[in-house]
Amino acid sequence: MSAMIVKLRTAVRSLLERGFFHIVIGNTLVKFISFCAAIFLPQIITPESRYGMLATVDNVNSYLILLNGIGLSNSVLRFCSMEDSSSVKSSIFRFCLRVGLLANGVMLLVYLPLLLSPVFSGGNYGAARLYILIACLIPTLTFAMDIALVFMRANLMNQVFSKISVVYTLLYAGFQILFALLFSLTGAFIGRYIALAATAALCIILLRRKGALLPESEPISRDLKIKILRYGLGTMVINSLSLIMPQNETLVVNLVLKDLTTTAYYKAASMIPSNLQYIATSVVVFIYPYFARHTGDGAWLRKNVLRVILGMMAIMIPVIGAGYLISPPLIHFVYGQAYAPALLIMRPMWIAFGINAILRVPLGNILAALGELRFNIILSAAMCVLHLGLDYYFISRMGIGGAAYALMIVYTIAGVASLVYLLYGCSRKWTGRSEPGM
Repeated sequence: MSAMIVKLRTAVRSLLERGFFHIVIGNTLVKFISFCAAIFLPQIITPESRYGMLATVDNVNSYLILLNGIGLSNSVLRFCSMEDSSSVKSSIFRFCLRVGLLANGVMLLVYLPLLLSPVFSGGNYGAARLYILIACLIPTLTFAMDIALVFMRANLMNQVFSKISVVYTLLYAGFQILFALLFSLTGAFIGRYIALAATAALCIILLRRKGALLPESEPISRDLKIKILRYGLGTMVINSLSLIMPQNETLVVNLVLKDLTTTAYYKAASMIPSNLQYIATSVVVFIYPYFARHTGDGAWLRKNVLRVILGMMAIMIPVIGAGYLISPPLIHFVYGQAYAPALLIMRPMWIAFGINAILRVPLGNILAALGELRFNIILSAAMCVLHLGLDYYFISRMGIGGAAYALMIVYTIAGVASLVYLLYGCSRKWTGRSEPGM
């Protein structure tokens, strides 16, 4: 028993020194601050139609963000994680930043004429067109900030990364609320611009002070540039397919049930369990660079893939069980007795999102870290189609509760398929030498 305690203490101390707990605590604070801002903002931007314009603008920008920098922030994370030379890392970062900003510029040249065309002249988009135009540079600033943050992750600056993430969220929420109080909806966008620009500038300053971003860097080969571009485009496609799944669910709910009250139950029931994914995301932020560095090392990969799964199970199973048991009082306390029917959806949602956090999220990101984009693209596309079909089947027969079972099946299949592929690769495809530790 004493040996096990010593081993556990050593593991916890190692995680603490490498910034894992900084990431978890930082992500928790980010979630809390974002939640508070989401509560206050609708009360500041009034009447409701003006807040609806904000939602419309965010909807338009969400499609632009899917294409943001053609996925090159993901390339920075992988290829810089694999490099030891600070000079080469700096070259990769500068190349991805330059090409990503150029791609966003080209995207705006296509987007702005479309925005001014009759396509956006009527309905909600027509009413919000001026604000869509005001906010059109937000995705580009978001890319600049994101690529600087992932460069920190690639350099294992986890503590700095976590602190900057919290600072950004505070600036984003604070400036957005402050300027919304002064200038209503326009002020919200001004606050966002200031927060994004300030955070991006702060990231660059800190990267230079820490010696991660060198003032001069050596040129990188044409072959490496092609690999970087292919990887970025591939991850962009994968992320787009993953983000389509929640849209599929809402679409089927609205088409099959045609009841806004039932849709409200679904949204309420899924909101809290879906936050299980942030735990998995915190783990992924920590482990991604290590797996990228051990690309091809089958023995190391096999051992640490199993360690990640067992660790996620140890964290998630008690949380899933607790969430399942306290669902009735949780619904009553958060939403009120009127939302009691949401219980039938919330309980299976805990299991569905738990499976996603244990298997699909970490394993999918590990495969991305290893450069296995083709498998991820095929799996994501197949799961997207399967999810749409299962949603229609279960919802039409079981009602709104069927959506949770469709998610449960898809997340399980995707997670198991990823695990089988990883273990197969460790024994047949990746045969490098194992290295001790993570």
